[in-house]
Amino acid sequence: MSPASRAPSAEEISEALHVLDEVDDYLRQPSSLGEARRVLAQVLDEEGGVPMALGNILRSTAGLIEGYALGPWPVEIRHIIARMRAAAPEVTDCHALHQDVRRLGSHEFDLPAEAPAAL
Repeated sequence: MSPASRAPSAEEISEALHVLDEVDDYLRQPSSLGEARRVLAQVLDEEGGVPMALGNILRSTAGLIEGYALGPWPVEIRHIIARMRAAAPEVTDCHALHQDVRRLGSHEFDLPAEAPAAL
């Protein structure tokens, strides 16, 4: 995020989360596996998908806390920063799911006799 960037509004963040909820709803009964794969490929994109964005947000937040916390840091602040830094690569590693979605394309699937039950 560059210094000239503005913070997204609460409404914009809410809209983004709403879109993710819509993706979840759609994936419960997609029109086709091909369409579901297209949606998943975007959501799990290895460069700009949700895992990469969330990992970057966690890293940035840890850095922000580090930059503003007055030292010496209490144990609680050190633990929060450590958890965020530890979670970031775990979340980012989920970008490998992007390749899994691609590999689905090489397999054939039967059309379900009826819509699968909601998860």
